[in-house]
Formats: sequence, structure tokens, C-alpha cells
Amino acid sequence: MHAMSILKVDNLKKYFPVEGGMFRKKITGEVKAVDGVSFSIEEGKTLGLVGESGSGKSTIGLMTLKLLSITDGDIFFKGQSIRSFDDTQLKEFRLNAQMVFQNPFASLNPRMIIRDTIGRVLKIHGLVKNDNEMEDRVLETLQEVGLKPEHLGRYPHEFSGGQRQRIAVARALISNPAFIVLDEPTSALDVSVQAQILNLFKTLQEKRGLTYLFISHNLAVIRHISDNVAVMYLGRLMEYASKEEIFNNPKHPYTQALLKSIPKPCVTGEDIEDKVIKGDIPSPLNPPTGCRFHTRCPLAQDVCALEAPEWRKIGEKHFVACHFA
Repeated sequence: MHAMSILKVDNLKKYFPVEGGMFRKKITGEVKAVDGVSFSIEEGKTLGLVGESGSGKSTIGLMTLKLLSITDGDIFFKGQSIRSFDDTQLKEFRLNAQMVFQNPFASLNPRMIIRDTIGRVLKIHGLVKNDNEMEDRVLETLQEVGLKPEHLGRYPHEFSGGQRQRIAVARALISNPAFIVLDEPTSALDVSVQAQILNLFKTLQEKRGLTYLFISHNLAVIRHISDNVAVMYLGRLMEYASKEEIFNNPKHPYTQALLKSIPKPCVTGEDIEDKVIKGDIPSPLNPPTGCRFHTRCPLAQDVCALEAPEWRKIGEKHFVACHFA
């Protein structure tokens, strides 16, 4: 019996209009940031969304939290379309779905002490009766992420990068959400601190039964924390499978190229040029037809410019994601 999907993304699209002409009042085109993406995340699991910068990962993250409008397609949270939420349902959704951003310093108000930064959501949603109850809840959550009571009255600039990210995690946890989008949450941190924060995410997931959408360009991080992996390129999914299948048996040439590009401690005897994906990413204003990776793919044939291969899906063990992989 399959676990329930807490989040389902169905043929999701996000196009940004490009303005031109005099006074920039004329729409001259549109950037296809996300162009027909589908996936689901089971309750208590982590989906790693990986790809190069500009592939559309963060745009998807913002849309799943209804922080960015949807051009086409739909997103279902616990079986209900988030596009259909009224004000009451949206308020409840805001408690159930949270986000941890890439830069913890930029996402924290520099003029607010940590107690108020974290406790503000409790006041906004009427989850506490008074300031004492708010402070008790904030303190409990701070200790859960590894911080101390004396941190309550301090400002963001008084903390290290790792501590600030713990504060951001505490802010996301305070409303007791079921789903959290983690958008490059460790990329601004030192490597040793990254490992601590990743382990914190896993501990919190086991303790609270959290579901994560983990967005990253770092495949080593994705491998450590994810259950399933979706590989994005230029607004589309190239491959979508379990972590084991993606890392041990990648089917699409783009996934294979990404895995080859992972830095190794020793490169003696390796051809560095073979590890680099050739060419530049095409413009999302005018993306390639067929398979979007065919303009940079060493295995591309004529058919690749005409047909977009279906990416491998969860459970399809023998499905080949590309004509020539």
C-alpha cells in the first residue's frame, strides 16, 4: 500500500512576460521558467529537486507555497488544489506549509530580536494567548534546533551563519507545519556547518514526520538527504526516480553529465574536459524544441530535436529516459 502524497504537482507551468518597446508597455515574449513539470511527494519523505542555476527549481518552490502565481497546471496539497483556496483555507495552508530560504541573514529582520522574529507567526494566527505563552513556545522550538535561552533577546547580526539558519528553521517549525520547502538551505554555509544543518533536518523529519521539498544544485547534499530525486533542466524534468536509481543507474545524458561533474578529492588520471557539460544553457525565451538538452548533449541525434523523451518515473524500473542513453 502506497503512502499518501501530501503534495502533488500536475503539469505545472510558470511563464514570465517580457516587456519591451517604448516605456516597456509591450509584451515581446515570455520566459518559460517552468514548463510542464509533474511530481508528487509522499508524507514524511524528501524529494530532492536538482539542476543548474536558472533551471526553474526555486520558482517551483515558491509556487508550491502559493507565493507565486501559477500560469497553468495545478498543485494539490493533501488532495486539494491550492488554486481553489479561499481566505480561510489559505490561512490554514500558511500554517501547514513553510519555507527555509538560502540566505539566513537576508531572510531575518535585522531590527527584530529572535523571540519576536520567531513568535510573530504565533501572534498573527492567534495561536497563543499572551507574550509569556509565546516566549515559552519560541524557547521550546529554539532548543529543538540546538539554540539556548540566552539567544531569545539577541539580534540576527549577533549570530554565526549556522546559528542564523537554525533560527530560520525554528521560525519555519513554530507553526507546526507538515510540509517545508528548503531552498538551497546550506549553500551559504561552511562545509562543516552544512553537515550539522543537514543532520538537523533529518532529525526533525524523523521526530515530527515532516515532508520536504529540498532544492539544491549540490548533488552530494541531495544524495545525503533525499528519498527521491527530480532532475531539472531549462524548466523541465529530465529524470525523476528514487535516489538509488538516479545515482546508481542514471538514464538521461543530462543526469549522467551532472553526476560526472561532482568534484572528486583526486582527479589524477581523469580528463577534466570530459567532466564539463559543453556549451551554454539556451535562453528560456526561446528554448530548444524536442529534448531541451539536445543542443549540449554528446549523444544527440536528429530525432532529439523533434521529440521530447518521457523522463523516467518512479516505479518504472526498465524505462529508458532518452533515445540514445
